[in-house]
Formats: sequence, C-alpha cells, structure tokens
Amino acid sequence: MKLLVIIVMAITIGGGFIWLAEFEPGYVFFQYQGWSVETSLIVFVVIFVLFIIASYAGLRSIVLLKQTPENITRWQSSRRLRRANKSLTLGLITLEEGRWAEAERLLMRYAGHSETPLLHYLAAARAAQKQKAAERRDSYLRLAHETTDGADIAVGVVQAELQLAANQKEQALATLQHLREMSPKHPYVLQLLQELYSEMNEWQGVKDVLPDLRKRNVLGRSDVKLLSIEATVGQLEAATAKQDWSGLSEIWQQAATKPRRSEAMLNGYVIGLILQGKGKEAGPLIEAYMNKDWSDRLVYQYGLIQLEDQEAQLARAEKWMSQHNENPWILLTVGRLLKANKQWVKAEAILRESILYEPSGEAYQVLAEVLASKGGNDIQVTEVYQKGLAMMLSHYDASSGP
Repeated sequence: MKLLVIIVMAITIGGGFIWLAEFEPGYVFFQYQGWSVETSLIVFVVIFVLFIIASYAGLRSIVLLKQTPENITRWQSSRRLRRANKSLTLGLITLEEGRWAEAERLLMRYAGHSETPLLHYLAAARAAQKQKAAERRDSYLRLAHETTDGADIAVGVVQAELQLAANQKEQALATLQHLREMSPKHPYVLQLLQELYSEMNEWQGVKDVLPDLRKRNVLGRSDVKLLSIEATVGQLEAATAKQDWSGLSEIWQQAATKPRRSEAMLNGYVIGLILQGKGKEAGPLIEAYMNKDWSDRLVYQYGLIQLEDQEAQLARAEKWMSQHNENPWILLTVGRLLKANKQWVKAEAILRESILYEPSGEAYQVLAEVLASKGGNDIQVTEVYQKGLAMMLSHYDASSGP
C-alpha cells in the first residue's frame, strides 16, 4: 500500500513537470570564468533533485558503512543470547530428566553469553552434584557468586542445600552460619540451621534459632515448644552420656516448669539421677507424673530404683498394675520390686505374665534371678538365662527399656 502511494505521487509529480515544461519551460544560465552553461528550468530542477538524492544516498552509505562493525557485533551478541536462552531451557529440561552430564554441558556452553548466568551456574552446580563432582560443583558456585551482584544469599543457600545433600554437614554448617551473619533474620537459613543442628545433636544451637523461627512465622508456637523440649532432652542425654552430673542438674533447673512435666524431659532427667545413684530423688518425680498420666518409660525406671519405704513403693506399683494389668512394663516393674522384697513365688508369677504379654530379654533375666534365689533347678535357671540372652542379641538391648 505504501509503495503504491509513492508510485502514484511520483507519476503525479512527473506529469506535473512535463506539463510545466510544455507550458513554460523557463531558462537557466550559469557562467564561471570561461565556462558557461545554459539549459531549461525543468532540466535544471530535475538535475538538482537527482543531485540531492545522490548526495543523500552517498552520505547514508557512508554512515551505514561506519556502523557495520557495531551492527555485526550487535547481531552476533543477539545470536549468542538466543543460543544461551535456548541452552538454558534445554539444560533445565535435561537436568529434570536426570541426564546430569548432558545437562551440565548444555548449561555451561553459553553461560558466559547469557543475560542470567546465575541460573546457568546454579543449575550446572546441581548437575555436577548429581555426578558426585564436588570440585566442579564448587567451581560453578564461585562463578555464580562472581558474575551476579546481590546474589550472595541465593548462592549460599544453594551451596548449603547441595552440601547437605552430599552429607557434608560440617561444611554446610559453616556455610549456614556465614549466611546467618549476613542475614540474621532470613527464614529459610534459620530453618536449615535448625534442621542441621538437630541432625548433629547441637541442641544449644537449636535453642538459639528457635526464637527467630517463631518471630519469622517459620514454625508455629506448638512446634517451637516441641523442639525446645526435644533440644533439652538432647542436652540431658548428652550430659548423662558424659556423666556431667552438675551440667545435668543445671539443664534441669534452667528448664521451664511446664516442659519439665513432659514425659520425654522427665525421663531423660530420671535416667541421669538413677545412673548417678540418686534414685531416691527420682522416685517422687515419677510418682507425681504417674498420679496424673501414664508412661511405660517412667514405669520401667520406677522398677530400677529402691526407695526407703520399699513396701510403700511396691504397693504403689501394684496399684498401677491393677489399672494396667496387661501392660508388660508395669508387670516387669512389679516383678522386680517383688524380687527386691524377696517374694519369690509372686515375683515369678508376675514376671511370667509379663513375658506372656511381651517377651523381653530383661524379663527373662530377672525371672532367672528369681528362680535362682528361689532355689530352682539349675537346668531351668540356665534355660531361662539363655532365652533372655538370645532375645537380647537377636532383637534389641532391653536394658534401655521401652
């Protein structure tokens, strides 16, 4: 349409000039020194217009010639950019398909020419990780960090995730601690730190990040409470393992009153008391809990201690047994206390009943001791011991209780 308009205009203008030439051709005369030129006005106008057009075309050609290198460079850059975008797309698809080596090759081929080299390097790092190539993975992460300003947190998070996936816990911990220094309130960094601290049994670290996790709404109030209890239990168990009795007492005293009433925390503290020979302090704690709730673990621990009034202790355990007469752990505990009170016949009956509901190596061991104290047949006693030992070896260490 545009071309048609131009043709029409050209014909119109040309026709106008022809008409003008026939009607009044005009006259033009030029003289310079010894030279002179004369022609009609129409011819002069045509020559002048052609000169202007030729001049414009010449200048335009010179400009285009000067711009040619820049245009070629721009075209090559655009071409490389299109290839980089295509390479990124294909690389990500290949990565998701599980073809790690091919994905790494595609992602790195045009990474240097991409508008988003960060995406290339991070994805290539994941591909290298899948191939267990830690050095290449770290190299790509360094390139991601160097080529993109303001991506320190993003690169660090990916690095920590890959280190965790490779079970490099110490390296991941160092990475996450550095990230926390850079961004103390970053929710995902805090979450990863909490999970890693829990895996590594770094319970004080768990407690340190819990307040921020709650403030950032990463964890709900109930989850924070559960994790706080878990961390305290972990600290109690660690102190018990090291026989750090002063540390055990300090952890217990620093814990809030309500969490100390939980079964898990109370059980951890009671075990420590029993191991350091303070079973008499553990007794009232167990009794106070059992008056309101039930716990197989605490019932089991109750049978491992001897209070000053053993008859009252036995009577209390028998009361619990009357309410849970099919529970193997209260039966084991009552059997133990009957044995401590030298009530051999009754102890044997209760222990056999405990084994009937749930056989355990420890119940067999206590039963064998009762039979030996009772003056039973040596063959029978040995047989019971052997059953208990075989069960301990084939299943679990029953000394740890429920």
